[in-house]
Amino acid sequence: MDIYIKEAIIHQFSPDDTELFLADSLLVISPKIEEYLRKKIERVYSDEAKTGRFTAENTFLENISDDLMTTSYQIVKAWHEEFSVSENQKTNDLIFVRFEKNGVEHLVFLRISLRENLVHNGSESDRPLQTTQNNLPSAGSAPDEALIINLTTYDYLLIEKRIKYNGAFLNYFSDNLLQVTPTISAKKSIKEVEKTAQKIAENFNRDDFQFQTKVKSAIFSNLEEDNEISPEKLADQLFEDNLTARLSFVDELKEVIPDKISFTEIDASRQLKKFENQKLSLSNGIELIVPNNVYEDAESVEFIQNENGTYSILIKNIEDIKNK
Repeated sequence: MDIYIKEAIIHQFSPDDTELFLADSLLVISPKIEEYLRKKIERVYSDEAKTGRFTAENTFLENISDDLMTTSYQIVKAWHEEFSVSENQKTNDLIFVRFEKNGVEHLVFLRISLRENLVHNGSESDRPLQTTQNNLPSAGSAPDEALIINLTTYDYLLIEKRIKYNGAFLNYFSDNLLQVTPTISAKKSIKEVEKTAQKIAENFNRDDFQFQTKVKSAIFSNLEEDNEISPEKLADQLFEDNLTARLSFVDELKEVIPDKISFTEIDASRQLKKFENQKLSLSNGIELIVPNNVYEDAESVEFIQNENGTYSILIKNIEDIKNK
């Protein structure tokens, strides 16, 4: 991912104070800081991010200008007004970064919850371990919340957490701060695909292990070949011989996922890894992990249904066996 950090600023929120601590200058970006910010931004382009596009009338966009400091002040004050009602608050760094991705300018707002850590301080031999405050989590961990805006198209990616207020849980970030209704994340969308496929298969008496493996294989091949999942294409692959089942699958899925699941902006590697193998648990305690290309090759593995209703699995043409 080609990300170039242009400028950044860090403000801080502490539940012990009534006011935000607002920085009065931009961050000096050393190579180490640049690497940290870049990795945090990369983590936002994940299958857990919700997506959408701001409309021209959206009032949140009024906070954004060419000046990062002014933009950050506007957004962080609006954020504080919505977040301050949350229960069980912690100290958070509020990081704003203007960056280019593949030559296109973007703005990101990261909320990162700070932590207490033990450190070894050799200067005091009787108490070598001491607690330090306000420690940033590792660069590889995902931010607690994040908003990335493409400043050309106003497409956005959003990672948000609900807050608890008066016994209720609120999506304060999307509902109140941004006033948008994002699409659900790719991760949740794929879970809906699996759940809907199983429901339709049950309705048509086709829900067995072979159908479930067919679903996983179809999801994997669509991601690998097209970098997206189309409900219509998936319906054709799963219910190719039943028009009613195909139509039912698409109709039910579109109630939750109105359009295809696209991985154009986000990283599909975790989903590809999840679906690249068939994981079978047999009633006799044996567990098998079979790569999709092997599972679908009749010259490598064969599933035989016996007359008494049991199954036999024939694994063929094995050149070598190792004990791990």
